[in-house]
Amino acid sequence: MSRRTPPPHPARRAAPTIRRASRSHHRAGGGSPPSRRRGPAPSARRAVRPPAPRRRAAPNRRSAQRATRRVVAPKHSHATEFRFGAGQPRQRLIVLLGSLVLVLALVLFKVGVLQTSEGQALRIEGTRQWTRSRDVPADRGTIFDRNGEELAMSVEAKSISINPKLIEDPEATAAILTNVLGLSEERRQELVAAMVAKATGFMYVARQVDDTVGEQIAALGLAGVNVDAESKRILPGGDTGRSVIGRTDIDGVGIGGLELQFDDLLTGTDGRLEREVAPGGRSIAGSEAVSVPPVAGDDLVLTLDRSIQFATEQALLGRVDTLGARGGTGIVMDTDTGEIYAMASVRRSDETGIVEITSGNFAAVDAYEPGSVAKVITVAAALNEGAVTPDTGFNVPWRELWGDDLLADAEPHPDEWLTVAQILVKSSNIGTIHIHQTIRRQKHWEYMQAFGLGEATALGFPGESPGIMKHWKDMWGSERVTAAFGQGVSSTSIQLAAAINVIANDGTYVAPKLVRSTVGPDGTVSDTLPSATREVVVEATAEEMQQLMKRVVCEGTGERAQIQDFDVAGKTGTGYKAQPDGTYFDAAGNRVYYSSFVGFFPAEDPQVTVLISIDEPPAGTDDRFGGTAAAPVFRELAPTIVHELGIQPTIGAVGCEVG
Repeated sequence: MSRRTPPPHPARRAAPTIRRASRSHHRAGGGSPPSRRRGPAPSARRAVRPPAPRRRAAPNRRSAQRATRRVVAPKHSHATEFRFGAGQPRQRLIVLLGSLVLVLALVLFKVGVLQTSEGQALRIEGTRQWTRSRDVPADRGTIFDRNGEELAMSVEAKSISINPKLIEDPEATAAILTNVLGLSEERRQELVAAMVAKATGFMYVARQVDDTVGEQIAALGLAGVNVDAESKRILPGGDTGRSVIGRTDIDGVGIGGLELQFDDLLTGTDGRLEREVAPGGRSIAGSEAVSVPPVAGDDLVLTLDRSIQFATEQALLGRVDTLGARGGTGIVMDTDTGEIYAMASVRRSDETGIVEITSGNFAAVDAYEPGSVAKVITVAAALNEGAVTPDTGFNVPWRELWGDDLLADAEPHPDEWLTVAQILVKSSNIGTIHIHQTIRRQKHWEYMQAFGLGEATALGFPGESPGIMKHWKDMWGSERVTAAFGQGVSSTSIQLAAAINVIANDGTYVAPKLVRSTVGPDGTVSDTLPSATREVVVEATAEEMQQLMKRVVCEGTGERAQIQDFDVAGKTGTGYKAQPDGTYFDAAGNRVYYSSFVGFFPAEDPQVTVLISIDEPPAGTDDRFGGTAAAPVFRELAPTIVHELGIQPTIGAVGCEVG
């Protein structure tokens, strides 16, 4: 019975190989074989550790073959190496596909950015390369009179310019432009020189050319010659209203008068015109399109009446020319509302000697001593304070010493007893001083302020003067009393007209007004606010003054202001005009005058107040006074005012016959 050998311990599975190696070694070396062992006991088997690795001898051929047969790599290891090995076609395709996807993603992202955040800038740049744009000037607002008649408006015109770099024949081009535009020989030579030099790409030839002339030049199709539309400011009535309206520069910007004062309102918002261009910058016909439409400026409706304005200017022109005076101003004002129907200024040109309508509104910007017109304020103040009545009398000498100055009336006369009414009618300087003494100097100064002297009016006209009126505490010597008869104080024509209008308006000051309304581009009409008012004297005082001023016209210094069918109330004034050397005398030693007349009618129900002033009437003649130099202009102008405003005579008016 054979004995069964127990199975080897797992840790000894390599033992047969070792044993075979030992036997082989034995056979080769001849040593005795090791004794056969049946195996260790179980306890010893658990304690056995794997033998430490020993340096193995080089195997013989047979053992190497056995080892080679036993070490076999799994089949799947070759498949894995084939699938992911470097440089294989499949991997290259995957890498290429991934790269393409990444590039495509970047392209799509960039396209998205270009169409969103950067899209607008690119579209603008692309459009800029193939389009050209220019401003389309907006129409400047029109200035109308109170009846809708145009006083100032913009009309189409053309500007002619050249691009010297594109002109091939300078001499011929300059000759054509000179012939059509009527240029001077000097200007023609300038153009030729610029065309030859070709140093600039733009040069104006003429601005604001008549529209038909511009069209003629455009039809010639001259290379390098541009004809562009622009507007030109004109006065349809010639120079009528020029003093008030003012003017614009060649680019349509207000630089004087109402054009300057209301420039922001009259100026519209320019539009934009775009056109496509071909390579080389040539315009493509029919490609012009307005991308932004222009918005016209607001229209201005004034209180002026063009007919009354024209008549006032013509009357002044004639009178100044006849007298040989330096100039004159005129104001026609609605008594109740303060609206100005006419505001005129004329002056003799220093160069030509011709009297012409000025571009400056001297009725608002120049101030002169009002002379005896200021006596109305002094008498009204004393009456309103109850210091005097029309019948209060004073002993009035021809002249008196006040301070260091000997003051006198216009004409010598013996001492005489004159009432307040007679003092005003005869326009006595000394008598007015006596009336002034009945009230405190401070009170008189306050009345002058209330009548509107010493500060600019509500017109807000550019360059308007506030006049000159010292504070009563700053007056010394004779100037403390000379202000009572209009000397030592100055006012503008508009100030003086508004002051005397207080009496015509039953004691209430109403601020002068030049603008009635504005009209927007959509036709919306916006009326201006009514003029501000304030009570200066009570109505009873105003009525007393109206009767006294009526007597001035009927029997006093204002007789030449009488008009048919109407009672007129008014006051003359003959002031002295201060000279640069501080005196009232010119270089020849002649006294220089500034003469005025202010009146209103009908005297019983005043509707219009008129002031006429003549600057430097001839000295040494009877025409130097307000009653002789200015009052006749009032009388000449009155029929036009009556006709245009439809003023009717007051029923029951007694006129100057009763006196």
